[in-house]
Amino acid sequence: MYTDHTIIILHNQVRQDSPEDVLDIERQAKWVAEILQAKGYKTLMVPFSMESLSMLETMNSSHPLLVFNLVDSAPAEENLAYLVPGILEHMGLPYTGCSLHNLYLTTNKMLAKRLLKAAGIATPPWICKGETEALQDRSIKRFIIKPISEDASIGLDESSIVDGKATLLALQQKEEALGSACFAEAFIEGREFTACMHGMQEACTVLTPYEWVFQGYEEHKKEKIITYDAKWTENSFGFEHIVAKYQADERDLPLLEELTQIARACWKAFDLTGYARVDFRIDERGKPWVLEVNCNPSFYGFYHLALEGGFSFDDLVQGIVEQVR
Repeated sequence: MYTDHTIIILHNQVRQDSPEDVLDIERQAKWVAEILQAKGYKTLMVPFSMESLSMLETMNSSHPLLVFNLVDSAPAEENLAYLVPGILEHMGLPYTGCSLHNLYLTTNKMLAKRLLKAAGIATPPWICKGETEALQDRSIKRFIIKPISEDASIGLDESSIVDGKATLLALQQKEEALGSACFAEAFIEGREFTACMHGMQEACTVLTPYEWVFQGYEEHKKEKIITYDAKWTENSFGFEHIVAKYQADERDLPLLEELTQIARACWKAFDLTGYARVDFRIDERGKPWVLEVNCNPSFYGFYHLALEGGFSFDDLVQGIVEQVR
């Protein structure tokens, strides 16, 4: 038990101009702190900086600490997500969540897709600098352009979907607009699902995958994608019309079992530990494709699955702490 430790809730610094996805990290930090306090732990919220890490190292020399690591990427801070675990390991501070190795592989979406392909896990064909073979696949009619090292759907909007012939030019223009490297992957027309999982390297628990339902998208002739606005901008069309469906129809149970097994394969392929999320698209033939493995996901999916599944989300958060070795 880590009840004799102070649990440091480490999160991104919030500034006056911080975007909504960074503000949300602070909200989740407060949420986790409240849960752990109710469980009898001493907690301290600490915004990330090199100075704060030095302070933690000094504190740990006189009183044991455990870091609940919620530091994620933010504008101009894309390396934070994977660098923080390495720094904590170097300092000898135990921490929750995935390792530097896990985060380095998954925050670079090109590395992640290559690893998925090498492991025999279906991921949409892609195009990036030096890799344009997918343009020769005539079955691919459209591509979707994404930043290589951003999360939270940053840079993703309906203009991100382009016709195959226009992909290279659109890719260049997107990189110039965002000021960061991008890639294009085959756009999978179909349904979208998410699987949340947690555990240790040798085994993980995969919670029941759930579907994102795009309500009214066909009537309004809108692309069925989860854009940045759909995630973070209140009153936007996507924010109000994309709904998570946590209770599956019986006909989808075989699909959910397949998604669960693929999620386990991702856990093994990336040698994960802590907690993570896998995002899928299901094509018109019913084949699942892994879009992304997220090793620093929000807790909202876990929370709603706990409500639907009748288990304690607070116990899950405590388990994340207590499984740290």
